[in-house]
Amino acid sequence: MTEDLWRGRLGETPLPLLLFHFWERRKSGALHLRGEAGERDFLISLGEQALAEGFFSEDLFRRRLMASRVLGVLQMEECASFARDYDISLPRALIERGALGSDRAFELVVDSWLDECLPAFDWPDGEFVFEPETEVRAARIFTVVPTLEFILRGIRRMKNFNRIEACLPPETETVQVLAPGYAGHVQLTPSERHVLRLLHESPRLQTLYAESQVGKREAQRAVWTLLALGLAGVPRSPGKVKPPADVLSGGLERTWGDFNDKCSYIFRFMSKEIGPVAMNVLEKALDEVRPRLAPPLQSLELRSDGRVEIKPFPVAALNALQPDSRRAIIDILSDILVAEVLAVKKNLGNDHEAAVVKGLEKVGESS
Repeated sequence: MTEDLWRGRLGETPLPLLLFHFWERRKSGALHLRGEAGERDFLISLGEQALAEGFFSEDLFRRRLMASRVLGVLQMEECASFARDYDISLPRALIERGALGSDRAFELVVDSWLDECLPAFDWPDGEFVFEPETEVRAARIFTVVPTLEFILRGIRRMKNFNRIEACLPPETETVQVLAPGYAGHVQLTPSERHVLRLLHESPRLQTLYAESQVGKREAQRAVWTLLALGLAGVPRSPGKVKPPADVLSGGLERTWGDFNDKCSYIFRFMSKEIGPVAMNVLEKALDEVRPRLAPPLQSLELRSDGRVEIKPFPVAALNALQPDSRRAIIDILSDILVAEVLAVKKNLGNDHEAAVVKGLEKVGESS
């Protein structure tokens, strides 16, 4: 998974892993997908999936209700006309006109929304763009679906087994069962629990597929589910694990260096467009992120070349973070870059934002 997750491709970061990433970090914003199958928008609120006005197709909802004969054509048209006249959502119009009870209307709109967006789990590829600044008032949100439940629903409904296979480790690999704190809250089906138990005894995928009572295909689906939800993982080879000292010195220094190369690129890009004002714009972007940073990082400052410095030197300060420091650091640096790219968008427009993101993809390629 790439570190800069505001833009990328589903072929490299599958949708379940992308949603799980935002859930782990309690992110909020709009996730836009664009692929050969069409476009899909997801609203994420503190990591969970929010169903809100404007983030589902009212036309599809209306057609579903008529096709299932929940409402007749004339009654539906009367409610749709009422919604247009009073500039309200179709579900609200159905409730206010007495066509549906409130709970039933909400239940049906959730079903329609799931049918609309869950097919994206089957997409073999496509572009994704995440906009963390997107805000939706609570009045527009019908309901919030827990992301782990949403991922479960999506993978269970997948029909593209080629996509599932592409997301799995080779059959010669072993997969180990993990026990995150939230594991007890994940509602697995009996067949998924069967595969989970089998993993304890037969962690080698080739053996698991041969022995599972659900057959190879459904065992693969279950393994992908467990991997996507962080309930299982591929153990690292001991020879590939760096000692902590190496990670905190060379590893973090390289991460910090790559981050600053990108900050410098954004500064140069903006300076060409708006001159010296670029420094003030980027300082404001950094100030917006600063309150969310851990105390050692709140003393971040912009240098005259657009790079970020911290006193004392980054590695010394960052060593004080929690054991999962590398992930925390990557998240922090990613947040800063997202804020700077959004500053480009706000001040220069969408075309310049797209240009700077494309340029950022090339930063560091030669290193």
